[in-house]
Amino acid sequence: MAARGRPAKVLSSKDLLELEQFLRNLDFLKKNQKQAAHILISKQDYELDEKDLRLLKVVHREKIKFEQRQALIPQIQIKQRNKQPLLANEIEILQLLEKEQDQDTFFRLDRALESYQKIEKAALDNRIRLENEHKRDILNKTNKELTEAQKKRNAENQLKYALGGIVLSIWKDLQIKTDPNNLKAVEYRIKNSVGTVKRIRNSALFKEAIAMTQDNEEASRLFFLALDALPTYNINQEEFHKVLLKKVRKSQ
Repeated sequence: MAARGRPAKVLSSKDLLELEQFLRNLDFLKKNQKQAAHILISKQDYELDEKDLRLLKVVHREKIKFEQRQALIPQIQIKQRNKQPLLANEIEILQLLEKEQDQDTFFRLDRALESYQKIEKAALDNRIRLENEHKRDILNKTNKELTEAQKKRNAENQLKYALGGIVLSIWKDLQIKTDPNNLKAVEYRIKNSVGTVKRIRNSALFKEAIAMTQDNEEASRLFFLALDALPTYNINQEEFHKVLLKKVRKSQ
């Protein structure tokens, strides 16, 4: 099974040289740093055993963290020069920097920087969390809007497909040929049919049929029966429907 976590740190000759120089430049050393400095001075690379290497790796990690903490000092000083509001721990760090750097002040400053680093990291993590939540909210809202739009488009497409199927079925039953390159003719025919039905239903004859039957289907049947019956009636020896058509035509 593969080992989890970070791969083990292997200290190169360059790492050891930089660590030795770092420890030499420190004003004050912790116990493990003193031991590491002694090992680096007294032993060659090939003489280091596992115990030595474990200690050097720990001190090397501390070196990196110490340098990261020291890098915070210029940031705080820039805030001070720019007259930006300072936090309580930033003020404490600036005050410690002004003091004589004896052993007590040196380690107090390092601890203050460590606390400040943790607070800054927590604030950064919180900002990142809030930004991620904001992005997630926007993404969820966008996805929801897209989903609603997709549902609407799907419903419209389904309706178009269904209506198209109905029209094709009716055209087939009526044995009407459809030219796919001239669908405007189909559109005109449907609009004309709808318009005709609307005019029929608004006619006095159909309204009277509705009043008599109280049923749309029965009223339609009665309406067309009445139309078919018109030619069976005569006025002055002339078919009634012809008299009616002539009269209506003259009135136009």
